[in-house]
This record gives sequence, structure tokens and C-alpha cells, in this order.
Amino acid sequence: MSDWVQGVAGQWLVNMGVDVARYVIFAVAVWLILWVALKGLLRSRKIREDTPPARQLAIEFLVSIRSIAIFSTIGVSMFVLEQAGSLPGPALAAQWGLAWGAASLVMMVIAHDAWFYWSHRLMHDPRLFRRMHRRHHRSHNPSPFTAYSFDLGEAAVMAIFVPVWMVLVPTAWPVVGLFMLHQIVRNTLGHAGYELMPANRNGRPILGFLTTTTHHDLHHSEAGWNYGLYFTWWDRMMGTEHPDYHARFASVANRKDGSASLPAGAAKAAGVSLLLAVATLSLAPRAAEAQTGADIGGRWATQGFGSIVELAPCGEADGAHCGRIVWLWEETDES
Repeated sequence: MSDWVQGVAGQWLVNMGVDVARYVIFAVAVWLILWVALKGLLRSRKIREDTPPARQLAIEFLVSIRSIAIFSTIGVSMFVLEQAGSLPGPALAAQWGLAWGAASLVMMVIAHDAWFYWSHRLMHDPRLFRRMHRRHHRSHNPSPFTAYSFDLGEAAVMAIFVPVWMVLVPTAWPVVGLFMLHQIVRNTLGHAGYELMPANRNGRPILGFLTTTTHHDLHHSEAGWNYGLYFTWWDRMMGTEHPDYHARFASVANRKDGSASLPAGAAKAAGVSLLLAVATLSLAPRAAEAQTGADIGGRWATQGFGSIVELAPCGEADGAHCGRIVWLWEETDES
């Protein structure tokens, strides 16, 4: 029994070491390259004018290490299953050759994108958001270190995907390593604060099916939109892609004067009071209707999902609406 415990503990340490190293290498590398070494050269590609404070970066780093501990704890289940002879998939996949390895990697990435979209969107339900996803959105202006800055519940949901996949689909261990490498690279770049995707002649992303840094940055500033991780497919199909996404992308990708744009949603915030971000909870497409003068009654999320405001007609004034706060970021927040 003690040998089994030592084996599990040893595997946990290996998992933890590899995952921490992978996170640190890519988060620090992206930060050093984009935010330090190439800061002047890429200033026209900076999405927001403000830079997150050092305290935010330190908190994100420490919380991400905590999340990696959750990943390692859940991930060690695959070691236990394999030792018990209940995980034949990796050995079987190794016999199927490189063609299957490439196919399983592509399938794994596509499946993970779907897992992320739907679990991410579910965590934006106000009944779950405060307990499972609030930590990530405290990084309203994200950084490369935001990648794994999760609440414990979100970290667990994100970690479960790989063991479930490994049980269901024969996948070689090297493929899992490549999948994790792809995941951290895309995740880190998605929070990098600089738009690196080239634009085509119409000002749209040259690879429109891939999410861009602007795509995910809009999610952090206006939380009712852009839930996808790698691809834009689900957001397009489900009507949750931000209506101004392509205009925001073009404003950064085609910028020539070297100035950063205003924080996403700032212009609207100045003129719309409670409707800071036109981001709804489950009826996100209604935000576009509100901009064209349609009925704005209903529940709306403020910028960064800090609160939920319910709008309804008030008094006898034609078109006048009154707002009532029905949900706050903090349960005890009385502001």
C-alpha cells in the first residue's frame, strides 16, 4: 500500500512540476516579449491603454499555481487508472501510428473548445458565477498571467476534460503533451493584451475561424459575449459573438499612430450609465437591439459582470426606464 501511495505522490509531483514549468515558461515568455522587449515596436497593437498593476500580476500568478495543483490532483487519476489496467487507450493509440496521433490531436482540440464554450457559458449563470468564475473576471484588464487564474470550482471543471477524454478516446501520451502545449500557448496569447493576428484587406482576422486576443479581451470587458477559447464557431452559431468584434479588431489591426484604444466599452459607459457594457446573461443578442432603439427592458450585466441591473418602464414618461440592482459581485456589497 505504501508503494502505491508513493507512486501516486510521485506522479502528482511530476504532473505539478511539468504543468508549473509549462505555465511559467509561456506566461513569462509572452510577458517579457510583448510587454517588455517589443513594447515600443508593438504599441499600435496594444488593445487597451491601461496596463494592469503589478499587484494584479502577482495575484494571478499565485492563483494560477493553485489551479495547477487542482489540475495535477485530478490528472493523477489517469495514472491510477492506467496502473489498475483500466486505461488501455494510450497503449492502443500508440499502436495505431502517427496518422491516428494527428487525428486524435485535432479531435481533442475541437472537443476541448466545445467543452470550454459550454462549461464557460454555464459558469456565467449568476447562480454559479460568484462561486465558480468570479476570480477570472477580477482580471478585468487581463495579462498573460491570467491564463489559469481560476476559482477552485472552475479549475476542477477545466481539469476534468483530459481524464474524461482519455477514458473515451484512445490517445497516446505524447499527443496529450502536444495538446497541453497548444492549450497554454493559445490561452496565454488570448490574455496577452496585444493583437498579433494579421488582418485581411477588409480589416477582419486573416484566420476568422480562430479566436483572437481582441475576441477574448472583449469577453473580459463585456462578459456576456465571446465564450469560445480556440475557435469562433460556437459563438457564431449561438449568437454570442460580440456585435462589435470585427470593428474592434480592425481598429487595433489597422492602427498606425501607435496609440492604444480606449478600454473596451469605455465610450458606451460614458453615455449609457447603467448599461455600461450592453452584455446580457442569457439573451446576449438583445444588446444589439438596444443599440437600435428597441425595448431595453429586462436584465442586463454591467461592464465586467460586476452587477446585474433590471430595467423596466417607470412613471408615465414616454420611453423612460428605471433600473433596479438584482445581483452584485459581492453578496455583502451594499454599494
